[in-house]
Amino acid sequence: MKSISILFVLFFVSQFIWAQEWPKEITPQVLQKIKSEVEKQVPAFRQKLAAKGFNADQVEFSIDTFRIERIAEGRIDIDYSTAGMNTAVAESAEAYDKLLNKYYNKLLKLLKPEDKKELVAAQKAWMVYRDAEAKLIWTMTKEEYSGGGSMQTNIANGAYAALVERRTVELFNYYDEVIKEK
Repeated sequence: MKSISILFVLFFVSQFIWAQEWPKEITPQVLQKIKSEVEKQVPAFRQKLAAKGFNADQVEFSIDTFRIERIAEGRIDIDYSTAGMNTAVAESAEAYDKLLNKYYNKLLKLLKPEDKKELVAAQKAWMVYRDAEAKLIWTMTKEEYSGGGSMQTNIANGAYAALVERRTVELFNYYDEVIKEK
């Protein structure tokens, strides 16, 4: 009787396991579909921003960040494995880094020659900080400090992405203040 109960439980557990939907791979076609879906959302988002009185640069920045966030969310919705989340967050950080460079260069073009030196120095210092902070983030994920587990990679990648995102927003805000004054 006991072995029948065990078989019964194993049967239902196996049915539950097989019924689960497993994460899917993000192929180039799947990624393109995610991006297409995000692009369909952009016009309505643009209208909301315009209704709030955002200027053209604020709209552009907001849409750029909207795309980054929605693509990452779309990737994670499909591939929610630890590796899938890490890839989505790492690609998000790369996209924010590109956006950071875009607004760094836009701001640099607006500054007087003597003031450009300050921005260049600050950005170089931030990059040193970013790299040191990234090392610390990964150090803190070691088992002896964090308790271990595969989620530590998600936590570390998220912390690094947030670091790059914050700097991107800071540079945009500097840029936006200069544009408002002109």
